[in-house]
Amino acid sequence: MSSIVEISISADEFALGRALRADSQVQIELERVVPVGMSMFPFFWARGDDISRFEAAARTEPAVNTLTRIDTRTDDTLFHVEWNDEITNLVHGVEEANATIVEANGTADDWTFHLRFPAQEEMSTFQTFCQHEEIPLQVERVYSMQERAVHDSAGVTPAQRETLVAAYEGGYFEQPRGITREGLADELGISPQAVGGRLRRGYANLIAGLLRPMNG
Repeated sequence: MSSIVEISISADEFALGRALRADSQVQIELERVVPVGMSMFPFFWARGDDISRFEAAARTEPAVNTLTRIDTRTDDTLFHVEWNDEITNLVHGVEEANATIVEANGTADDWTFHLRFPAQEEMSTFQTFCQHEEIPLQVERVYSMQERAVHDSAGVTPAQRETLVAAYEGGYFEQPRGITREGLADELGISPQAVGGRLRRGYANLIAGLLRPMNG
């Protein structure tokens, strides 16, 4: 039975994450469900007021052969990227495990990947690869395709929901705050950076799922 693993890594471990240091306000989202291999995630969205600095930095990344603007809208730009063999070891690990990147997004601080594995054996292969290559990653959650369907209909992932609820119940949104990000991290057993990533993406998904239709 296939499973999806949500992992988080430092932005420095990924080419696009390193490029984001040129403009820390830009956010990246990879196109969902793309084939593995050299054509892995050939398209991504960059969102921000001005992405020119990020674009210039991305073109200098050793892993990037070519970068092309495909479409530009008010707040985001669609890019096509051609990668070379210098792409991060994480991607090679995904290839070797025959996994699929279901979803990925990130900022200048951290990246989150949702990887679908055909079976437990492939998941173990990926974990072994990361340990051997000393890739620093944190497993946030392992969930099923059924749970994924719930996420798609509700707008937030189970992990994001858990973090948002814990933050609300702990008084994170009150003034003064009843709980800090570090306190949430201790409660949930994850890093403060991961808490920030879950909250940020949870906000975005809630807005997209609840408010965007009203504007349509």
